[in-house]
Amino acid sequence: MNKKKESVPSRKQIAEYWKGKYISKNLEVIDDYEEDALPVISDWGEPECWACCEFNLKIYNNPNYEKLRTSKNYMIIWNLPEVKFLQKAHIKSKMLGGENVPSNYFLLCKECHQESPDFQDPRYFFAYIRNSRKNEVKIRKRRENEMMRAIYELAFQLNKNIFTIDKAYKNLPNSFEKMGLHITNYSLYTLASGVVDVMDDLNLDLLSDEEFEKMKNEFLKYDIILKK
Repeated sequence: MNKKKESVPSRKQIAEYWKGKYISKNLEVIDDYEEDALPVISDWGEPECWACCEFNLKIYNNPNYEKLRTSKNYMIIWNLPEVKFLQKAHIKSKMLGGENVPSNYFLLCKECHQESPDFQDPRYFFAYIRNSRKNEVKIRKRRENEMMRAIYELAFQLNKNIFTIDKAYKNLPNSFEKMGLHITNYSLYTLASGVVDVMDDLNLDLLSDEEFEKMKNEFLKYDIILKK
């Protein structure tokens, strides 16, 4: 007999459980604020990653958003399509005995889900959350740097003009049909490939000495040595 698959709570159910809860400086979940406690949900009306605070601005374009936000059923916001970028991350994985209940889930962006600790003691998970929240600007800059490094590395290998990167970002949607998912998400280098694919080709032989030096110095930002 096949074992019935255990249902996973919705984002709305997870958010409803954690609304009004805090992570204390001692890494405990508490219901009332105390000094230096961190609210799990900063703003129920703007669903964002509970670690780095990444937010999907497209939610403002959803015709139901504002109406739901001011209604009695406001938590339905957490089930809108624009919130699907938040993954349901186990605090304690099933392998370690975790259950499919709202209290064992956090809503994290892809990057924070991948980075978060998978450990028996949940304090490590909450320590990661507190650190991420307090260093969200640094984390965002680090991830932006990782993306740029991937773009520069691929542009170098594929002989692309790195100075056309702005044009490439604007035309990135043209690359989506060429991009495949790693499990359920685009990987770092898949996204970088989408940008690089739309860049102009680079022919070093056509560059003047001045243009070559400028291009060479640009790649040196990421320790890439360009040679003619």
